[in-house]
Amino acid sequence: MKVFVGYAKEDKDAADQIVAFLETLGIEVWFDKKSLIAGDDWDSERLAAQRNADLIIHLCSEQILSRTGVVNREIRETMRLADDKPFGSTFVIFVRVGDVRLPAAFMRYHYIDFDDGWQQAISLAVGKKAGQIQQAPIPQAAFKRDNVSVTDGVSKHLIEEKDDTYELLIEYIEFGSRERYWRLVSSHIEAKVLDHYYDFKASVSQMDEDERNREYFRPWEYQVTTQEFYRYDEFISIRYFIYMDFGGAHGNHRTLTSNFFTSTFGSVEIRDFLENDDAKAKKVLAYCLKVVEAGLDEPQQWQIDVEDMEQVWNALGDFNFDSRGLTFNFSPYVILSYAAGDHEAHMPWAVASNYIAEKYANHWYSINTRAR
Repeated sequence: MKVFVGYAKEDKDAADQIVAFLETLGIEVWFDKKSLIAGDDWDSERLAAQRNADLIIHLCSEQILSRTGVVNREIRETMRLADDKPFGSTFVIFVRVGDVRLPAAFMRYHYIDFDDGWQQAISLAVGKKAGQIQQAPIPQAAFKRDNVSVTDGVSKHLIEEKDDTYELLIEYIEFGSRERYWRLVSSHIEAKVLDHYYDFKASVSQMDEDERNREYFRPWEYQVTTQEFYRYDEFISIRYFIYMDFGGAHGNHRTLTSNFFTSTFGSVEIRDFLENDDAKAKKVLAYCLKVVEAGLDEPQQWQIDVEDMEQVWNALGDFNFDSRGLTFNFSPYVILSYAAGDHEAHMPWAVASNYIAEKYANHWYSINTRAR
């Protein structure tokens, strides 16, 4: 089994530990400090190693996710390669170094925290991959499965389905409190996820015989993953990652969100925050585009018409909030082409306060100031 390890130079000590551990398991590891020699074409050697790997491990820290460069190009290439792998197989593992929030696009994949239990977690993942390599590729029987697990009062719902036309994986959370506000939050999350579930099932039901009998037909894939972006007191921000592959040249994905601003306001949308003010929306989008532009490897053509207010409001619609400020999630095709990927733009509260409605800003600061 071949494993590729990617990392930022600031995380070399952690990378050295992971490589050493993998080697004790008898695994062939591609690691630039050991695998490259003077005179090698670094980019072509790295790319070849990624494409030949059975498993790719990327270390992710604040350093790597806050800048452009070769390491981020590695990650984009890995995710492109992962799109061609069988649904549900283990191909990429992200190792989170420090308390960094991983981008929405990473929610589709397994991640491990670089803490006291990282060796066991990597050993389990590597063992699972080894089993996938050794198993003969036999078709799995069709199945449908609904599971619920509970941790710290939060239930995690898992829906899995598979037959010869599609494979589906849905994950969402439900809060255990029966207070009316938390019932609102949980029901909103469930309704949003199940709405996508039934939309996909409706599409499958319309699949015709010509599609099924196509020479290179492969089962359609659909995955929804739900994550707490932030929760403090009754403030809660939720992020959903949706991946879909309907047998085209490549799969597609998007990020959706839900936000709840305590029982005082319930659920909130970006139009609520910005008081439905078009001028504010255009200024917030302009700020976000500058943030995204600063992080691009090379100039890109914007896909959005900044004078079309429907496009502007739609682009800003999928936002999250936390103690630092607002994060705007831009899926492929929203502001840039699919090839340019998805992007996030962070706006600190100090900036956001200039645009959001006074009642929300005051409510946020009153509760968070009191907590400190």
